[in-house]
Amino acid sequence: MMSLQVIERDAVSILEVIQRGGVALAQTQTGYGLVAMRSEGVRRIYELKGRPSEKPCVTVGTMQILDQVATGIDPETRAWLATATASWPLAVIARLRRESPLLASFEPFVAAQCTKVDTIATFFGVGALIAKVASLAQAQGQLVVGSSANLAGTGNNYRLEDVPESIRSRVDLELDYGPARYATREKLASTILDLTKGTFQRKGVHFDEIAQSWHALTQSPALLAS
Repeated sequence: MMSLQVIERDAVSILEVIQRGGVALAQTQTGYGLVAMRSEGVRRIYELKGRPSEKPCVTVGTMQILDQVATGIDPETRAWLATATASWPLAVIARLRRESPLLASFEPFVAAQCTKVDTIATFFGVGALIAKVASLAQAQGQLVVGSSANLAGTGNNYRLEDVPESIRSRVDLELDYGPARYATREKLASTILDLTKGTFQRKGVHFDEIAQSWHALTQSPALLAS
């Protein structure tokens, strides 16, 4: 495990790179990922992955960021999310808060790729390093976005050396933090929960536990009465 000092130093380095329009390659809990902030960086993520433009990127989330960019989340669901995202890698889709100053920091192309039909997807399984980058960016009124560091449709890569050279050779910064925490034979990514529909969009790591916990919440008398 990296020390807090190393994480802080590396987070500052990543933020400097992506603020200049670059792309960084770093570890998340469910595999290595590509992160960016500016239009040129996000465009390069799509090029490196061979990802279809109609597929969105995710916004790196913390509960504080979610509170600022999303709306329509009742207190019971928010409390559940705070516990769930601390326990499992999870991404959530929620209604976007149109008046959010953080969302206003998106350049037009980034906004188009990271918000869809008045919704935004935030990813919480990022680990200490990328979460620190997101918090530093938030303090400056900015958001960090990204996608998994793999060729489209090939599944997550859990070690830096597993990331294709065609990707590694074209990023502006790469950091090796060892194997990802959640490595599965199926090369699963995070589970995605669509809060606007109350359904799961993707079954990923720890899906059974997450789904069971979510079902218990949605059947609770407090939530049913709201």
